[in-house]
Amino acid sequence: MQFAKVKGAEVYATASTESLPFLNDLGVDRAIDYKTERFEAICKDFDLVIDLIGGDTQARSWQVLGEGGRLVSTLTMPDAHHPQAAGKTGTRFTAAPRGDELAEIAGLIEAGNVQVFIAKVFELNEAEQALDFLAGEHVHGKVVLRVRE
Repeated sequence: MQFAKVKGAEVYATASTESLPFLNDLGVDRAIDYKTERFEAICKDFDLVIDLIGGDTQARSWQVLGEGGRLVSTLTMPDAHHPQAAGKTGTRFTAAPRGDELAEIAGLIEAGNVQVFIAKVFELNEAEQALDFLAGEHVHGKVVLRVRE
């Protein structure tokens, strides 16, 4: 979300009631409570939707896109045969480390344009507890493993 804001995008995002303050901390233009609001009733003619949920949420995302809009999923390839996919494109995205992008991200952090939110720090020998924490909690921010020599 922060990277999109840095590039000048207007950003809407969905979260549970409890997570809305975190979205606001990230700088979203509109935080949508998925427990009480349907994003498709609020969002219209979007250029891009990034789907991190899949299933019904992904299917409903087609209707918020404008002509030529793009639905990008980190989970499954969007169904190009969906009735509301006409004139739009869908793709699946998986991140891969790229040094040039990591350098750009580091520059944004150093310049104060992007904030890093750390939920919790674990020592390397606590990696199993860190995984349990991620699996059992709704984490706001990054979980860090501290490596010491």
